[in-house]
Amino acid sequence: MTDAVQPLLSPYRWVVLIVAMLAGFIGSYAQFQLPPLAYKLMPALHISTSQFAALMGGPMTGAVFVSILGGALADRYGVKNIVTAGLVLAVIGCTFRYNASSFWPFFFLTILAGMASALLTSNLSKLFGAWFTPEQMGTVVGIYMISPMLAGFSATATTALFPSDATAFIFSGIACLVILVFWLIFAKNKPAGAPAPAVLPATQYLGKAARSRGIWLAGIGMFFVMGSTMTFADFLPNVLHDLRGISPVQAGFYGSLATFGGIFGCFLGPIICNRLGVMKTFLVIMGVLGAAGTYWSWQVPVGPAIVIALTLAGFLQSTVSPLLLSVPMLLPEIGPVYAGSGGGIISTLQVLGAVVVPTFVITPLAGSNSTILFGLAAVCFALLILPALFLPELGSRALAARAAEASAR
Repeated sequence: MTDAVQPLLSPYRWVVLIVAMLAGFIGSYAQFQLPPLAYKLMPALHISTSQFAALMGGPMTGAVFVSILGGALADRYGVKNIVTAGLVLAVIGCTFRYNASSFWPFFFLTILAGMASALLTSNLSKLFGAWFTPEQMGTVVGIYMISPMLAGFSATATTALFPSDATAFIFSGIACLVILVFWLIFAKNKPAGAPAPAVLPATQYLGKAARSRGIWLAGIGMFFVMGSTMTFADFLPNVLHDLRGISPVQAGFYGSLATFGGIFGCFLGPIICNRLGVMKTFLVIMGVLGAAGTYWSWQVPVGPAIVIALTLAGFLQSTVSPLLLSVPMLLPEIGPVYAGSGGGIISTLQVLGAVVVPTFVITPLAGSNSTILFGLAAVCFALLILPALFLPELGSRALAARAAEASAR
């Protein structure tokens, strides 16, 4: 039986959430240590601007290749074991970047640094689904997503304070080692006494997930969302500086406001959706509002207006991702048995959107025209509406009706 069942609500579920947030922190922290050090790394590694951009995308590049496999293996061997392997690789990647003297070794180590986050993201629905009710899934995933956002903010703000880039990289390696120890001690796949899922061949898990229309629709939705939001985040500070005449310091501050708003959006979005009771309607509404915020927010007058607009845009852009990432555990044909494989497919499409859409679609079409650039980003976000319309209804009302029907049998 693959239907999601109500898990045993152990108080320990909050410990699992906290240790998962720690594991998800280190990948983003290691990634966003790079921008403040760019002026040193580029001459030291003898790399171009495009190669530095590739380094920034290293964790995503690794996620493309490991998300589906990691999800299938987690269905077979448990989330804890798979993420543990990722954290071991991340310790190596975070620490030994200090010793790399050229592009390819640094790029490979950067991929390793993001391995734990990639494997955990693909298995969020499976891990949290064992500890929280289906109605709580979106909110819990949203709380988790605060961690990588805070990691990016703190890394950007503090890395330049280290006496050298080697010290900064070694610090991230030590932090990752500490997180690995916490994960080994406190992470658990399921509450004590909860039934263990059936053990099947890894290919069977993946095959079942790949046949689910809901999984592919959620993945396509994440593809569009990430393509839009990465374009917005990557180009916003530079456009504000070049086109709006804002100083680099102010442009950096304004550029961070979308991330700040996103912290609240990923947490409050699922709560609002639960109150509304219908996920499809919420996704469609956010698709429209998020697209509008993406297009208009950077054009409003500089001052309090643009602060509010960019914060609101980040809020709207971040409301939908926790819901789409929680879909595997909510689909009756997937549930706890196949959620890892389903999450791996969604995560792979998510990362592909973040890499392919800005680089190979939007920027070639927009050229140097910033209005077209953000206009295409807005259109990309609005395209979320198409897969949302065909998703099965997985809001709180539908879940309650499904639970009532199951109880009546």
